[in-house]
Amino acid sequence: MIEQLHQNREKVVTLGYLAVSILLLFHISMGAGMTSSPGQQEPVSAVSGEEPVAPALSENVGQASSQQKVVTVYQVQPGDSLYWIASTYGLSVEELRELNCLDSDVIRVGQRLVVPLDTVKYYPVGVTLSNQEVEWLAQMIHAEARGEPYVGQVAVGAVIINRMLSSQFPDTLRGVLFQRNAFQPIQNGSFYMTPNESARKAALEALNGNDPTGGALFFFNPRQSTDRFMHSRPAKVTIGSHRFTS
Repeated sequence: MIEQLHQNREKVVTLGYLAVSILLLFHISMGAGMTSSPGQQEPVSAVSGEEPVAPALSENVGQASSQQKVVTVYQVQPGDSLYWIASTYGLSVEELRELNCLDSDVIRVGQRLVVPLDTVKYYPVGVTLSNQEVEWLAQMIHAEARGEPYVGQVAVGAVIINRMLSSQFPDTLRGVLFQRNAFQPIQNGSFYMTPNESARKAALEALNGNDPTGGALFFFNPRQSTDRFMHSRPAKVTIGSHRFTS
């Protein structure tokens, strides 16, 4: 009997959460004016937990029967997949499909998906990233600048952020990191190494607005690179073995 009650309760939670997702997507499709840009996400409340109880009631009732869940809308970008979107927001593919009532993994550019907002944060430098995206930034810093001075690690993070903010590059972190031939660690696999704490600290410092490069969009090792394009660009600063250029 207890097991049956528990199963019924889980069904109620799932149905309640799906209902919120459906209503949110319907609200969007009716042109309610919700911002769909990945960098301008507008929070909407949804209920999750053991029982679908209104937040106001849950505050007054002395039982931990529900938790407030905040969701937002993500607009599918070129190159996106359910796997990447789910990973970005700390979900499994199955959870993302369930949240959006999807019966397959097929998505299209411009499609709007409900995603959780509790892992997303706006940073002073002017970008909004999820916790996983901050980790990806640290991974690239670690792959490109491990062994470099700490300020050089911050500088690499700043270049990545500068690209996100520049009209010359994609406006999402994943778009910048995975742009064709942009970063060698993507090609050789070193991007997927676990970053150290120095790289994580450098990522946060860059996100908080510290840019030792003065707005650079490129960096390279002049002793190792024979790329004429990189050598022809005006240098802004050299930190460690990297030259940063505009």
